[in-house]
Amino acid sequence: MARRSTVRRGLPSVVVAILVVALTVAVGALVVLALQRAQGDSVPSGAQSAPPVASTPPSPSPSASAVALTPPGAAERFLAVGADMIWRATAGVCGGDPPVLERSDDGGDTWADVTPTYRGIAQIRDLLPFADTEADLVADVGDDCETQALRTFTQGTFWSPYDDLLAQSTYLDGASVIVDGTALDAPCAQPWGLRASGDTAAFICDGTAYATTDGRTSPIGTGVRALDVLDGTVVGATTAPDCDGIQLAVLSPDPEPLACVEGDAAAPLALSLTADTITVWAGDELVRTAR
Repeated sequence: MARRSTVRRGLPSVVVAILVVALTVAVGALVVLALQRAQGDSVPSGAQSAPPVASTPPSPSPSASAVALTPPGAAERFLAVGADMIWRATAGVCGGDPPVLERSDDGGDTWADVTPTYRGIAQIRDLLPFADTEADLVADVGDDCETQALRTFTQGTFWSPYDDLLAQSTYLDGASVIVDGTALDAPCAQPWGLRASGDTAAFICDGTAYATTDGRTSPIGTGVRALDVLDGTVVGATTAPDCDGIQLAVLSPDPEPLACVEGDAAAPLALSLTADTITVWAGDELVRTAR
C-alpha cells in the first residue's frame, strides 16, 4: 500500500500572509481614528491654523493701555538754548491768558521779560534761537490774532515781522502740523509740543509722540509730556515706574532710557537739546543732564 503523504497541521503560508496584511491595515486605521478623535477633543470646530510669522515686524503703534494726556493749552512751554542766550516762553491763548517771553544771559540764574506786548502778541506758537544771542518767534498778533513770524536783532527788545520767514516756519495751527511751511494733518484735534530739526519733526497727540520725516508720520512713544529734536534724534520727557521724577528717553530712531531728573512730570514741561546737554524747564527750575 502506498504511503500517504504527511499533512502539515496549520494554515498555508499564503493565507498567513494575507491575514498579516489585513491585520496591519486594521491597526493603521485604528491609529488614524484615535488621532482624529484626540484632535477633535483639543481643537474647536472650525478653528484655523495660526498665520505665519511676518518676516518683518509691524509698524509701532500706541499702547492700548496708555492714558491720554490733556493738552497744556495756554500753559504750554517753549525752551530754546542758544550759544550765549536761553529763551523760554509760555504759549498763552488768543482771547485768554497772555503769553510770557523771557531771556537769560547767565545760564538761567536770572530772567528778563521781553514779551513784545507793544505788538499785541496774543499767543506764541514757536520759539527758536537765532545766531548767538537772538531768537525767532511764530506768534498770533493783534485783535484778529494774525499769525506772524517775528525776529529780534536786539536780544528781545524789539521784534519785527518777516513774511518770508513765516513761509518757511514750523508751527501748529489747530490740527495742522506745519513743517517748513508745508501743512500735514495731525491724528488728533489738539496736538502740542511741535519741534523740528533738519528733516525730522515731532509732536504730541494725547500723550503719544509722533515723528514726521519726508511727509510720513509714525508713533514713537506714549506717555510723553514734552520733547525736542536735534540731528534726527527725538528725546522725550516721560514717566517710568522706577523714576520718581521726569524720565528722559530717546524716542527715535533707537528708543533708549537716558536719565531720571528731578521735577513734576505731570506739570507743563519743556526741554531743549544741544550736542551734549539736555535742559529741562520744570516748575521754576532748569535741570540739566548730559546726553
